[in-house]
Amino acid sequence: MVVKTKRVRFSQAAARPAKAAARQLAVFAAVLLCSRGIVFGQYAPFAVAAVAAVPYSGLLSAVLGGAAGYLLPSAASVPVHYLAALLAAGAIRWTLNDLVRLRMHPIFAPAAACLPLLVTSAAIVAVNGSGFSTAMMYLAESLLAGCAAYFFRRTLSAVRSGRGAGEWSAQEAACGAFSAGIFLLSFSGLSIGGVSVGRILAVIAILFAARYGGVAGGSVAGTAAGLVFSLSTSGLNYLSGAYALGGLTAGLFSPLGRLASAAAFVVSNGVASLQVGSQKNVVSGLYEVAAATVIYLIIPPKAGGSFIGLFSRGDDADRAEGFRRSVVMKLDYAAKALDSVSESVEEVSRKLAQTCAPDINGVYRRVSGEVCATCGLKGYCWERGYGGTMGAFNDLTDKLRAKGRVERDDFCSQFRSHCSRLNQILDSVNRGYAEFAVLEAAESRAQQVRDVVAGQFTTVGRMLEDMSAELEMYDRFDLTAAQRVEEVLRLAGTRPLDVSCRIDRFGRMSVEAVAAPAECVRLNRAQLAGEISRVCGKKFEAPCISTAGGKCRIRMNEQPLYRVRTGCTQHVCGGGSLCGDSWTSFPDGNGRQIAIISDGMGTGGRAAVDGAMACGIMERLVKAGIGFDAALKIVNSALLAKSGDESLSTMDIAALDLYSGEVELLKAGAPAAILRKNGRAVVMDMPGLPIGILNETQFARSSDSIGDGDLLVMLSDGALSSGSDWVCEEIEQWNGKLPQELAESLVSHAIARRGDGHDDDITVLALMLSRIG
Repeated sequence: MVVKTKRVRFSQAAARPAKAAARQLAVFAAVLLCSRGIVFGQYAPFAVAAVAAVPYSGLLSAVLGGAAGYLLPSAASVPVHYLAALLAAGAIRWTLNDLVRLRMHPIFAPAAACLPLLVTSAAIVAVNGSGFSTAMMYLAESLLAGCAAYFFRRTLSAVRSGRGAGEWSAQEAACGAFSAGIFLLSFSGLSIGGVSVGRILAVIAILFAARYGGVAGGSVAGTAAGLVFSLSTSGLNYLSGAYALGGLTAGLFSPLGRLASAAAFVVSNGVASLQVGSQKNVVSGLYEVAAATVIYLIIPPKAGGSFIGLFSRGDDADRAEGFRRSVVMKLDYAAKALDSVSESVEEVSRKLAQTCAPDINGVYRRVSGEVCATCGLKGYCWERGYGGTMGAFNDLTDKLRAKGRVERDDFCSQFRSHCSRLNQILDSVNRGYAEFAVLEAAESRAQQVRDVVAGQFTTVGRMLEDMSAELEMYDRFDLTAAQRVEEVLRLAGTRPLDVSCRIDRFGRMSVEAVAAPAECVRLNRAQLAGEISRVCGKKFEAPCISTAGGKCRIRMNEQPLYRVRTGCTQHVCGGGSLCGDSWTSFPDGNGRQIAIISDGMGTGGRAAVDGAMACGIMERLVKAGIGFDAALKIVNSALLAKSGDESLSTMDIAALDLYSGEVELLKAGAPAAILRKNGRAVVMDMPGLPIGILNETQFARSSDSIGDGDLLVMLSDGALSSGSDWVCEEIEQWNGKLPQELAESLVSHAIARRGDGHDDDITVLALMLSRIG
């Protein structure tokens, strides 16, 4: 062990000088290339700018690289002028390095590049007696060197900070673009048949920046490259406009794909080139753009991934966080406002019901007006004997509600003996009660509808509260990762309408995207998860894809600690074709596996409709991110409003957190579930009412935690007709690996154990938790 440790330390010690030598060689080569960049046809100030900007540790290599470049044959005039400025810039850096505050000042690098060139240029002008125009060109060269030094210094500081490209500020991204343009200018003089290699590389860089940086990336890269290359020599001034316009249009068309982006650049560049009088320059420029476009389309799309996020504003994250907090507060306030609306509607409804509801006493008052008003005994019956008369009518109320009509014998004997218009009163009471019954039924139905509508205000408020709580859970949004995911979806043939990458307080990332439904059908889920995992640097599980409102929603979470194996078996009552039980199991996109069983009332087609409707609506709502309580109220309202007939269904839900192993059980009229934990089976029974009966409904809840190898078995009531003891015993004794086998065994034994001569639908859903890896 000691020998092995010594070998490792020796290899690490040996690697350090090698890395240091490689860094020095890279600095030497980079500054040498900068010395080959020519502007105005004969000026080469960029090596001096590089020496003024490089880290102090690479200063010597930078001076040597710049000197070697200036000594090589080139178009630069008076090379000794640049050698002197180069040495002067190096001497300034070496002399003032101990003055930390001075050398760290942003103006230090530009001054260290500009002043030596300005002094040596002044000496040349004085010795040669050059004219005003030459002096101005030397001044422009000195200022250009200062600007280049500033760009180099900002770019190197951003690179050495260790931040990703997506975390650079807009100024740093622009400086990086100009630095890259200056570096590519070194290849401008390298040409093949009059076609510049440097300009080809510049166009390729613009196309990649537009593809992955959008309008901002294309515009910045096009402007930087166009400005730098237009200064290289006369006749190329048009490049500043051509490259800038091409980068802008390429960025605008980047959502349509690489080919559309490249075509937009070619067309824009061609239009901008029409202003050039030299046909030779136009033709060579078109050849350069054509060659760059072909190379760009040949290069694998993944090669430009480093551009993603480079041109995003650094303060976007702050704005996104502020926007998130604003949305959370607005959702929370809207939820409370809707709750108060629901309370107001219910209060008004109760008061109206007290004052406007049909009253059976109105039937009796109507009889008095129609029959007794012209009777000579009215004064005796309705004045002197009012109490006895009303008592006789009130005695009819229970009989009317029981039979729907009354006969002569239903009146008390005293009333029958004294009333001379009994037959007319009998007809009026029966006719009036029939009308009253119709009005009462209509009012009852209207009241039920009012209760449902008022309940929907509460439900929507609960949904908004759930959304607010979900947004509150997220700590920040990763805009760079969202751009990477968007590019992956485009390459997969899907044009995303919106992409969001959120990181919660536990550091777990979730991805959500919205696209057209037709395009989502072609997605390979496993391949998509792999590509998104690669570009985000995190391992993701397979996506949850749902469709609603003409849009497709894609949700993904980081790969959890556990995975779930599922097995389900059903028995149809009487060997029929329609089962009253409906079930489903799916990931909700938030790191949970959801299992649902819904048992419609009775058996056959009617039960199958109720069960499938309840299960299907619940699944869609949960996939859409709506909480269980709010979803239950919506499903309950749907069953109540489905038809005038009674529609009942149970609702049994299990939510397994695949990160922690927590399991939450929610039941509305559903039978017990069996949880096998550490080899022991436990009955989880939570009595409650099915949905579709009352306007108000709620889940009975329970929670527990399970681990590797534990089981959760959910059953419909048909499986428990012979009790749950034998089910627990069989689950404890089962030691297989496939939950499907357990589900099949339980169903077959449930059928065999039923001894009451009846049959029923049976569903057994078994879920087994296993640790990944």
